[in-house]
Parts: sequence; C-alpha cells; structure tokens
Amino acid sequence: MTADSRSFDDRPFTCGPVPLSLLPFLPEDFHDDDADEWLVHFEPWGWTGIRDWGTEGWDLGNWPYQAVALYDSPFELCYAFAVYTEGDVSVEAWATREERDASVDVLALSYWSDPDRGPVDAPDPSTPPSEIPGRFRGPYEPGDTAP
Repeated sequence: MTADSRSFDDRPFTCGPVPLSLLPFLPEDFHDDDADEWLVHFEPWGWTGIRDWGTEGWDLGNWPYQAVALYDSPFELCYAFAVYTEGDVSVEAWATREERDASVDVLALSYWSDPDRGPVDAPDPSTPPSEIPGRFRGPYEPGDTAP
C-alpha cells in the first residue's frame, strides 16, 4: 500500500497529541542568538517559520526574540509546531493539521493579549478554540477573506 492509497483510518494516530518521536528532527536541539538563526538550522527537515497568523497577517510572536515554526509530516502522520522564546523551545505534535492549528490559534491569542501586539479586538486567550472567530485563526494567506 502506498502513502497515497492509505485511508485516514490506516494512520497510527487519528486525533489528539502524538509522540514527539514521530518527528524527524526536534528544533529544540539548536539554541542560537535569535529566532532567525534558530530557524535556519531545521528548515531542511521540513519545518517552516511562520511570522503571521489570522486573515490579516498579525504578528505571531515578537521577532527576533520569539518565533513559531510549523511541521507537516509528508505522510500525514503528524503535524507539529515549535515555539522559540529567547533560547527556550517547546514542541507539540498533533494527529491532524486542524488540531495543530487550533493549538497555534490559542497561542496567538496569548501573544495578542499584550496591548502592544496583534488586533485590538482579539478574543480573550481563554476562548475555546472552537469559538475563536475565523479571522483570528490559521496561518496567514494573502487574499484570505474568512469572516
């Protein structure tokens, strides 16, 4: 059976957090001076630095001191994100992209709760992921018009 012919039910994990051992590389292995240098080390492993979140592309973090990177497994085994904050790194892995992105949505609300960052009308960080309005969710894509 090829990866393309597998059904969702064939995956070892179909929901919830998954073991970090599924990731080919943990970004926490490198702690450099700032977020840009941190990102350079693991981009070849499939991790992508992401600076903007939500439909209007609000800052996700405080560059160069904070950064977020996303990982999508090429075989849809897991989806992860890593957060760098002045040399400290945390990593979470999820079974679905939707779960991973919902977790980053909550992280974004936390960043935006600081009055100097993000949209002034952002929901409270305690808002459940399912209740976060569409404009505050997901990676920024130019031209996105979610309500």
